[in-house]
Amino acid sequence: MYKGYFDGASKGNPGPAGAGIVIVNPAGNVMLEYSKELGIKTNNEAEYLALIELLQKALELGIKELEIMGDSQLVINQVFGDWNINMPHLYALYEQATELLEKFDKVKARWIPREKNQLADSLSNSAITKPPPNIFPAEKLEQITDHIFIAHGTEDYAVDVLHKACTCPDFTHRRRECKHLLAAYRVVDKSKKEIETTT
Repeated sequence: MYKGYFDGASKGNPGPAGAGIVIVNPAGNVMLEYSKELGIKTNNEAEYLALIELLQKALELGIKELEIMGDSQLVINQVFGDWNINMPHLYALYEQATELLEKFDKVKARWIPREKNQLADSLSNSAITKPPPNIFPAEKLEQITDHIFIAHGTEDYAVDVLHKACTCPDFTHRRRECKHLLAAYRVVDKSKKEIETTT
Protein backbone atom coordinates (compact mmCIF):
# COMPACT_ATOMS: atom_id res chain seq x y z
CA MET A 1 0.00 0.00 0.00
CA TYR A 2 1.27 3.47 -0.83
CA LYS A 3 2.08 5.74 2.09
CA GLY A 4 1.61 9.49 2.10
CA TYR A 5 3.08 11.93 4.60
CA PHE A 6 1.93 15.53 4.91
CA ASP A 7 2.93 18.56 6.95
CA GLY A 8 1.93 22.21 7.04
CA ALA A 9 3.94 25.00 8.66
CA SER A 10 3.21 28.64 9.43
CA LYS A 11 5.65 31.23 10.71
CA GLY A 12 3.49 33.58 12.73
CA ASN A 13 0.18 31.69 12.91
CA PRO A 14 -1.12 33.33 10.81
CA GLY A 15 1.96 34.05 8.77
CA PRO A 16 3.92 32.83 5.74
CA ALA A 17 3.04 29.16 5.33
CA GLY A 18 4.16 26.12 3.39
CA ALA A 19 3.08 22.55 2.67
CA GLY A 20 5.28 19.49 2.34
CA ILE A 21 4.28 16.02 1.17
CA VAL A 22 6.05 12.71 0.62
CA ILE A 23 4.69 9.63 -1.17
CA VAL A 24 6.33 6.24 -0.66
CA ASN A 25 5.54 3.25 -2.89
CA PRO A 26 4.73 -0.25 -1.56
CA ALA A 27 8.38 -1.25 -1.97
CA GLY A 28 9.38 1.47 0.50
CA ASN A 29 10.95 3.83 -2.03
CA VAL A 30 10.22 7.57 -2.05
CA MET A 31 8.51 8.35 -5.34
CA LEU A 32 7.54 11.97 -4.68
CA GLU A 33 8.80 14.84 -2.56
CA TYR A 34 6.84 18.05 -3.00
CA SER A 35 6.70 21.44 -1.31
CA LYS A 36 4.47 24.42 -1.97
CA GLU A 37 4.29 27.98 -0.68
CA LEU A 38 0.80 28.71 0.64
CA GLY A 39 0.87 32.45 1.29
CA ILE A 40 -0.45 33.70 4.61
CA LYS A 41 -2.17 30.95 6.60
CA THR A 42 -2.62 29.66 10.13
CA ASN A 43 -0.96 26.42 11.23
CA ASN A 44 -4.22 24.51 10.96
CA GLU A 45 -4.99 25.90 7.49
CA ALA A 46 -1.49 24.93 6.35
CA GLU A 47 -1.96 21.38 7.67
CA TYR A 48 -5.29 21.02 5.87
CA LEU A 49 -3.84 22.39 2.63
CA ALA A 50 -0.90 20.00 2.91
CA LEU A 51 -3.32 17.07 3.20
CA ILE A 52 -5.24 18.34 0.17
CA GLU A 53 -1.99 18.60 -1.83
CA LEU A 54 -1.13 15.02 -0.83
CA LEU A 55 -4.49 13.70 -1.97
CA GLN A 56 -4.36 15.61 -5.26
CA LYS A 57 -0.82 14.42 -6.07
CA ALA A 58 -1.68 10.82 -5.19
CA LEU A 59 -4.70 10.88 -7.50
CA GLU A 60 -2.60 12.42 -10.28
CA LEU A 61 -0.22 9.47 -9.91
CA GLY A 62 -3.11 7.02 -10.23
CA ILE A 63 -2.92 5.88 -6.62
CA LYS A 64 -6.21 4.44 -5.36
CA GLU A 65 -5.13 2.94 -2.02
CA LEU A 66 -3.26 5.18 0.39
CA GLU A 67 -2.17 5.16 4.01
CA ILE A 68 -2.03 8.77 5.19
CA MET A 69 0.20 9.98 8.00
CA GLY A 70 0.62 13.41 9.55
CA ASP A 71 1.58 14.99 12.86
CA SER A 72 -1.49 17.25 13.08
CA GLN A 73 -3.87 15.62 15.56
CA LEU A 74 -6.50 18.22 14.68
CA VAL A 75 -6.58 17.42 10.95
CA ILE A 76 -6.29 13.65 11.40
CA ASN A 77 -9.08 13.55 13.97
CA GLN A 78 -11.38 16.02 12.19
CA VAL A 79 -11.10 14.35 8.78
CA PHE A 80 -10.79 10.71 9.83
CA GLY A 81 -12.13 10.74 13.38
CA ASP A 82 -14.91 12.35 15.33
CA TRP A 83 -13.55 15.75 16.29
CA ASN A 84 -15.89 18.65 15.62
CA ILE A 85 -14.85 21.58 13.44
CA ASN A 86 -15.35 24.71 15.54
CA MET A 87 -13.58 27.18 13.25
CA PRO A 88 -15.68 28.27 10.24
CA HIS A 89 -12.67 29.03 8.04
CA LEU A 90 -11.50 25.39 8.30
CA TYR A 91 -14.78 23.84 7.19
CA ALA A 92 -14.32 24.57 3.49
CA LEU A 93 -10.90 22.90 3.62
CA TYR A 94 -12.41 19.92 5.43
CA GLU A 95 -15.03 19.57 2.69
CA GLN A 96 -12.38 19.80 -0.02
CA ALA A 97 -10.35 17.05 1.65
CA THR A 98 -13.33 14.72 2.12
CA GLU A 99 -14.40 15.17 -1.52
CA LEU A 100 -10.94 14.06 -2.65
CA LEU A 101 -10.96 11.10 -0.24
CA GLU A 102 -14.13 9.78 -1.91
CA LYS A 103 -12.12 9.24 -5.10
CA PHE A 104 -9.93 6.59 -3.46
CA ASP A 105 -10.83 2.91 -3.20
CA LYS A 106 -9.19 2.46 0.19
CA VAL A 107 -7.73 4.94 2.66
CA LYS A 108 -6.21 4.53 6.11
CA ALA A 109 -4.95 7.36 8.27
CA ARG A 110 -3.03 7.69 11.50
CA TRP A 111 -1.32 10.33 13.54
CA ILE A 112 2.47 10.14 13.87
CA PRO A 113 4.83 12.21 16.04
CA ARG A 114 6.77 14.98 14.34
CA GLU A 115 10.08 13.12 14.62
CA LYS A 116 8.64 10.45 12.32
CA ASN A 117 7.48 13.07 9.83
CA GLN A 118 10.78 14.89 9.39
CA LEU A 119 10.99 14.85 5.59
CA ALA A 120 7.54 16.36 5.08
CA ASP A 121 8.26 18.79 7.92
CA SER A 122 11.49 19.99 6.31
CA LEU A 123 9.73 20.38 2.95
CA SER A 124 6.94 22.50 4.42
CA ASN A 125 9.41 24.78 6.16
CA SER A 126 11.58 25.10 3.04
CA ALA A 127 8.53 26.37 1.12
CA ILE A 128 8.19 29.41 3.37
CA THR A 129 9.90 32.32 1.66
CA LYS A 130 7.61 35.32 2.04
CA PRO A 131 8.13 37.93 4.77
CA PRO A 132 5.41 38.42 7.42
CA PRO A 133 2.39 40.49 6.30
CA ASN A 134 1.22 43.77 7.72
CA ILE A 135 -0.73 42.81 10.82
CA PHE A 136 -4.03 44.59 11.35
CA PRO A 137 -4.48 45.41 15.07
CA ALA A 138 -7.36 43.55 16.69
CA GLU A 139 -8.36 46.61 18.72
CA LYS A 140 -9.44 48.31 15.48
CA LEU A 141 -12.02 45.58 14.86
CA GLU A 142 -15.58 46.21 16.01
CA GLN A 143 -17.53 42.97 16.41
CA ILE A 144 -21.12 43.33 15.19
CA THR A 145 -22.25 39.69 15.37
CA ASP A 146 -20.51 36.35 16.00
CA HIS A 147 -19.10 36.43 12.46
CA ILE A 148 -19.32 40.05 11.27
CA PHE A 149 -16.75 42.73 12.10
CA ILE A 150 -16.09 46.31 11.04
CA ALA A 151 -12.40 47.07 10.46
CA HIS A 152 -11.87 50.73 11.32
CA GLY A 153 -9.11 52.73 9.64
CA THR A 154 -8.71 55.42 7.00
CA GLU A 155 -11.71 53.67 5.48
CA ASP A 156 -14.00 51.18 7.22
CA TYR A 157 -14.48 47.68 5.82
CA ALA A 158 -16.96 44.91 6.60
CA VAL A 159 -15.40 41.56 7.46
CA ASP A 160 -17.39 38.30 7.28
CA VAL A 161 -15.52 35.46 8.96
CA LEU A 162 -18.17 32.82 8.20
CA HIS A 163 -18.02 33.41 4.43
CA LYS A 164 -14.33 34.43 4.39
CA ALA A 165 -15.03 37.80 2.76
CA CYS A 166 -14.04 41.43 3.20
CA THR A 167 -15.01 44.63 1.40
CA CYS A 168 -11.42 45.97 1.31
CA PRO A 169 -9.70 46.39 -2.11
CA ASP A 170 -7.11 43.69 -1.37
CA PHE A 171 -9.84 41.07 -1.01
CA THR A 172 -12.27 42.34 -3.66
CA HIS A 173 -9.58 42.64 -6.35
CA ARG A 174 -7.46 39.60 -5.57
CA ARG A 175 -9.99 37.31 -3.83
CA ARG A 176 -7.47 36.28 -1.22
CA GLU A 177 -7.37 36.48 2.55
CA CYS A 178 -6.54 40.00 3.66
CA LYS A 179 -5.10 41.38 6.90
CA HIS A 180 -8.59 42.26 8.14
CA LEU A 181 -9.81 38.67 7.77
CA LEU A 182 -6.71 37.31 9.46
CA ALA A 183 -7.18 39.70 12.38
CA ALA A 184 -10.84 38.67 12.70
CA TYR A 185 -9.82 34.98 12.68
CA ARG A 186 -7.50 35.66 15.61
CA VAL A 187 -10.30 37.37 17.56
CA VAL A 188 -12.74 34.50 16.90
CA ASP A 189 -10.15 31.84 17.79
CA LYS A 190 -9.21 33.67 20.98
CA SER A 191 -12.87 33.95 21.99
CA LYS A 192 -13.41 30.23 21.44
CA LYS A 193 -10.36 29.35 23.53
CA GLU A 194 -11.57 31.61 26.34
CA ILE A 195 -14.98 29.93 26.26
CA GLU A 196 -13.38 26.47 26.33
CA THR A 197 -11.26 27.35 29.37
CA THR A 198 -14.27 28.63 31.32
CA THR A 199 -16.51 25.64 30.61
